Amino acid sequence: MCSSDLLTISATKTLNAVAKSATTNASTVASATYKIVSAAGPVFNYSTFTSSGLSFVGTYIISGALELTDGNNYQDNAAWYTTPVNVQKFTTDFTFAQSPSNADGFAFVIQDAPTGVTSLGATGAGLGYAGIPQSVATKFDLYNNSGEGIDSTGFYINGASPTVPSVDMTASGVNLHAAHYMHAHITYDGTTLTLTLTDTTTNASFTTSQAINIPSTVGANTAYVGFTAATGGQTAGQYITSWSYTVN
Repeated sequence: MCSSDLLTISATKTLNAVAKSATTNASTVASATYKIVSAAGPVFNYSTFTSSGLSFVGTYIISGALELTDGNNYQDNAAWYTTPVNVQKFTTDFTFAQSPSNADGFAFVIQDAPTGVTSLGATGAGLGYAGIPQSVATKFDLYNNSGEGIDSTGFYINGASPTVPSVDMTASGVNLHAAHYMHAHITYDGTTLTLTLTDTTTNASFTTSQAINIPSTVGANTAYVGFTAATGGQTAGQYITSWSYTVN
């Protein structure tokens, strides 16, 4: 390849190449995937939602807010940002409400599964997350399936059932059944994933963290980010009203 043949790559893609000269036959095909890693700074900021930049699995409604479940039984849905983002160090903020808030809950998910933006896990207690490989999830759980209580959060990897172990938030005053707007602030410093959840009505706040090697878990320095949600025999309306993501 001479200088005039240089390639410009502006998006993640797989390149195939062969070597050949005037006196030799072409070599076997070599293949490599080149991933574009986001530079530090804001990646996106949805202060109001449209479908732009998002991919959906299942049923959804966009009307200023992102409606993950709409109060019906046995729903299983996901919404993904369509471009992989840098997950080595980041901050993400989102505001949500759950009403009605009977069961089961939703999760913020980071994943580099082979199914990409079509990924969706199990319904009910699975929160639309259970079964998604190469993933990390932070859950917001309304229902006591396996002893986690009716107001819990927690971190899960590689599609593990998001039930137990978990963290009960009841004593903090943060109540996912209150139908208040909640602000989730999630940071990752390269070692520890930290969630701070604040009730914007009462100012009650809860913080929890866990050491996780996210790039190693998902298998890359970039991954898809988004939300999964589910209901079962009982119902919930689960709404994301704003969402931003910044690479640190």
